[in-house]
Parts: sequence; structure tokens; C-alpha cells
Amino acid sequence: RGSPAWHLVEVQLTRSSCYMLSLTTAAAAFASPSLHTAPARRAAPPVAVQSPLESLRAPLQTAAATLFSLGLAAQLTAAPLPASADITKADIIAAEERWGDGIVRVGEIYSKGGDYKSAAKILVDLMYGYDQGPVLFKPTKAAEKEFRVTPGEAYSYFVTGQEVEDKGFAIHPWSKVRFDNKQFLLKGDTAAAMGNYYFTDAKTGEETKVDFTFGYFEDVLGNVRINLHHSSLPYGGGAKVAAPAAAPAADGAAAPTAAAAAA
Repeated sequence: RGSPAWHLVEVQLTRSSCYMLSLTTAAAAFASPSLHTAPARRAAPPVAVQSPLESLRAPLQTAAATLFSLGLAAQLTAAPLPASADITKADIIAAEERWGDGIVRVGEIYSKGGDYKSAAKILVDLMYGYDQGPVLFKPTKAAEKEFRVTPGEAYSYFVTGQEVEDKGFAIHPWSKVRFDNKQFLLKGDTAAAMGNYYFTDAKTGEETKVDFTFGYFEDVLGNVRINLHHSSLPYGGGAKVAAPAAAPAADGAAAPTAAAAAA
């Protein structure tokens, strides 16, 4: 998807006007004698001691000048940023695998007495785009706080903490997560997928089926991240409709079964 370093340079250029002003101001401030030369209370022999701030003046001035020239060049050329690569089905499947592996890993660390909360924070920060904009997260086992719109609320859902109702979905724990995608929606640098995912209980080996819809976007470094996550258990069924009564068999023919009548 391209060099991450190059993407950082591109972003730096687009924001150069802000950085130019701040660093140029900082360089000028560090260069000001008022910051590092205390007023003398009485005459004293001059001492050849260089202020620690003095050593930073030249590097800051150089950095400010460099950013200024880069920003000016970018403004003059007005070169557009290269278009992001389109998200593919393969990208989505890879993201799903990373998410599933991350859930399993958090549970393993919890079971071994490790720092599972830090592991969950890393998982959320890497996979979800809370630092880029709104994330629409409706987890499976949430009733009082159904929608988790902040990173803290997401951490709590996976490993407990902020919300009282949370039991820690990722520390259940699970030994495997597998995805069964039913449909994809690909729109350039955004995408979505829906289907079922299956969670294998690490203690019993039983598998739980859950419905999902994930939305994805590509961040400035080309990473595919989540900005929509809706998860719910399949509908358990309401009142069952009784099958119509079977008609009497004619000429010795067998009466239709309830299943056949319901069909």
C-alpha cells in the first residue's frame, strides 16, 4: 500500500503551514536572550557558560527553515496527494483475521495472568479508528451502554473497567474466531462486510454463532481500520406459528407431515 514513511511526509506537507508557524516561533523564542539570560543583580565577572537552551537554537532554526521551505514549495506547486489504494476483499479478510487473532490473544494473556488490559488497548487502538473520527460500535453483550463511541467504552467492553455491565468479552476467553462473510461492499478507500462469526469457547470447545457488520476505511498510512462494528446474536424466534391441520388421507395415501404442511 506504499511506504508509511512517504505517507507521513505527505501529511507533514499538507500541514506544513501550522508546523512552520509553531517551529519558527519556537526557534525565535529560544533565540531570545530573555529566556536564558537572567538579569544580573550586581556586577560580576563574565562567565563563559553556555545555556542549555542556547545549544537548541541552531537546530530549531534549521528545522523551522526546512519546514518553511518545504511548505512553501508545496503551496507553490499545489501538487495533489496520490490517491489511496482501493480496499479489496482480501484486505477485509486480512483485517478480520487480525481482529480475531487479537481477541484470542487478549484471552490467552488474561489466562496466563499477563497484562491483558494493555493488550486490549493495543488491539482497539490499532484496529479501530477512534483517533481518526467517529466509530459506530454496537457490541453483542451490551444493554445499558449499548453503543460504544469512545475508546474507553470499547476497552471496557473487551476487558471490563469503565462500564459496570461489562464482563470482558475478550477475556471469556475464546480459543478461535472464524468469519463467514455473506456479502461485501467495496467503495474505494471504504468498505463493509456482513455475515456470521463464530467464537470457540476455550474451556468447553463449544462454538457461538454471532451476526456481524463491519465497516472499514483506509487511514493516512494505508492501514485498513474499523469505523463501524455492529454485532448481535441471531434472532431466537418469537411465537411459533402452528402448522395447519393435515387433511384426511384419501385412498390410503399417507397424511402429509407437519413439516410438509408448514412448507
